[in-house]
Amino acid sequence: MTSAIDLLEIAEFLDACACEALRVELADANGRPATVTGLEAAAAVQPLVRRVTRATVPPAMSARIAGLLMARRSALEHHFGVALASCEEPQFLRYQPGDFFVAHQDGNTPLIHDDTRFRKISAIIPLSGQSDAPSPGHYGGGSLVFHGPFSRPELRVPVAPAAGTLLCFRAETTHEVLPVTHGERVSIVSWFR
Repeated sequence: MTSAIDLLEIAEFLDACACEALRVELADANGRPATVTGLEAAAAVQPLVRRVTRATVPPAMSARIAGLLMARRSALEHHFGVALASCEEPQFLRYQPGDFFVAHQDGNTPLIHDDTRFRKISAIIPLSGQSDAPSPGHYGGGSLVFHGPFSRPELRVPVAPAAGTLLCFRAETTHEVLPVTHGERVSIVSWFR
């Protein structure tokens, strides 16, 4: 990608059939507004910071994805040069038109002293693809954009991995999700500790 942003992409982590099946199941799943980690419970939903629905899924589905992620732990340890013990329970997310997440870091930052300080590697699995034209299983807008380090603050790197790709990066990497313009951006996220 770029030497300033260390990304690891594992193609076909989930195949097209698995992505489609998950999208169908998540479309019918109940959900609630996703929270912003590190805030008191009463203030955890921040619609000016993050607007996305976190779907409620059966424990078996969450455990299956966590197991698949843990099976790739050694590849992540090797690539990023860090020891990893576990991954957090996956979150299944649905971004509708207008939904977004402002520039943020997922953890491992020295200024934050909540539980996210133990996050070392972020993992994203898109279940839908990005497309300029509306089509089933695709969304418009909603780009995942990585920001350069403080030494290169002007650097912005949009990425659009194919559905089913496992995309991993250091938890302290600043990134955002731009507003979705059409369709539904469906993804799974987790963090290795």
